[in-house]
Amino acid sequence: MNPDKGPFLELVHEARINDLVKGTDDEHFEASGVYLKDGYLHIIFDDNPYLLRIRPDWRGSTDEPVLLRLKDTGAGYEDITFQSSAGHWLCLIEAVKTGHDTYLAGIDVFDESFSFLRKSWLHFPLKGGNKGFEGLSIMHHAKNEYLLCICEGNDCKSGAKGAKPGKGRIQVFQQVAEQWEHGGTIKLPKAVRYRDYVSLALHNGSLTVLSQASSALWTGHIRTEGGEWDDLFEDDGRTYLFPRDEKGRSIYCNLEGVAWLGNGRLVVVSDKAKHEQPGRCTRKDQSIHIFTLPD
Repeated sequence: MNPDKGPFLELVHEARINDLVKGTDDEHFEASGVYLKDGYLHIIFDDNPYLLRIRPDWRGSTDEPVLLRLKDTGAGYEDITFQSSAGHWLCLIEAVKTGHDTYLAGIDVFDESFSFLRKSWLHFPLKGGNKGFEGLSIMHHAKNEYLLCICEGNDCKSGAKGAKPGKGRIQVFQQVAEQWEHGGTIKLPKAVRYRDYVSLALHNGSLTVLSQASSALWTGHIRTEGGEWDDLFEDDGRTYLFPRDEKGRSIYCNLEGVAWLGNGRLVVVSDKAKHEQPGRCTRKDQSIHIFTLPD
């Protein structure tokens, strides 16, 4: 499966977060994760401890966006999900050094109104502080509940090895008391040849993975019966590309979070463009984008 081949997603509408949020002096909103709950998008950032609550149809809504400061927390998060069985929000900390050359990802747990409850750890050793887990989601499978965390690099590695496509990995955790113990590894099909993986989402029996470096997303159907973690998908799934410019170059260069809205629509959020990236990447950064699948 060529990561540069596939149908293009169709843009519905998009907006810079700075243009939507009123009454703040902040100019940077480095969005890193998004989750849809009760008809609202909940967006978190990796550069500040805020959460944005906004309608996905913000252009026609009378509800003003709400920017909530998450108290007693870190400086920012990589992704967000909701654990309905406990009524808890889970926010992902990419990696924290816990020993010599060893890092663990962390979870800050909030109640439904975003009051901080506690910090939990994901017991899976990582080798780098800036190439850890990038996305998380709650999955119910075979009558059990699991937390899925996707590694940014291929084979959960950093550097050149992590950029070698074909070994996308999702780590599986089960909750034990107030911690999350590692329970297995989901291998994406070898046909999924992305250079990185920054978010994942579950929807209608399928799993969706977002790639920033490839400016694409993949979705695959989960087996309804059987299927071990390393053989979870019915087939190789399908890749969709985000729009390119007139020269075929990526313009959605900093995608970080994804969630499904239903009826073939999805929302993605974008981080801040990096200094070394070409100027075209700044046109779509720090934004919310609504796309639909092609017919």
